[in-house]
Amino acid sequence: MIDAHTHLDVRSFEDLEKMALSGIEVIITCSHNPYKMSTPEVYLDHWDRLINLEVKRGEMAGVEVKVALGIHPMGYPKNWKILIKELPKFLDNENVVAIGEAGLHYLTEDEKNLLREQLILAKDYDMPIILHTPEKNKREALLEILKILDEIKIKDNLVMIDHINKETVNLIDKNIYIGLTVQPSMKITHKEAAEIIKDYNKNFILSSDLGSLKSDIYALPRTKLYMKKIDVEEKKIVDATYRNAKKFYRL
Repeated sequence: MIDAHTHLDVRSFEDLEKMALSGIEVIITCSHNPYKMSTPEVYLDHWDRLINLEVKRGEMAGVEVKVALGIHPMGYPKNWKILIKELPKFLDNENVVAIGEAGLHYLTEDEKNLLREQLILAKDYDMPIILHTPEKNKREALLEILKILDEIKIKDNLVMIDHINKETVNLIDKNIYIGLTVQPSMKITHKEAAEIIKDYNKNFILSSDLGSLKSDIYALPRTKLYMKKIDVEEKKIVDATYRNAKKFYRL
């Protein structure tokens, strides 16, 4: 299994070990807003920690950790254009597999411009990009993201729109990757994720979105077990828990 979206810098070493023991072979840790991201320097230090310390913690715990670097819509400095100039310097690192977590949250014009710039980088550097959608106004944010994707003309196979639920899955008519986040208190339950995978034929990627709030380190094995219980076909199970993430991140 591959846990395709986490924030390991706010999780314990013991969590990494337990995930490895449960059968997760690779964990993707994404940029986010663990502090008040008030200056570009804070973000640069955050990126440095993910590339160096989190990859090393994974090795110590017996699980491979790969990194997504980007500017999260929930927290970024006013002078974010400095980070857009700096980000390409990190993209050649062997442990950086994507740009992200980008996306929309508050739907401000500045946030939309930040998303456009990160999508342009992903397109120019042929890098996968992870796009956040909010808990509130998810439909509105998703439709705006789809509009911006059309505007930038980025290839479908470079895009994963994350945190999709049963109310929004039908809105996506592109052949992109669709992230299902098993995080019961904030996103969807393992049962809801399993039922979506069973009912639709799309490029689903499961993740736990482990962070500082309540999460489930066993989100993937729990969902996998339930999918078997409700007779989801084996190919769909393997695709959602492993194969699609492997393709998307080019692992």
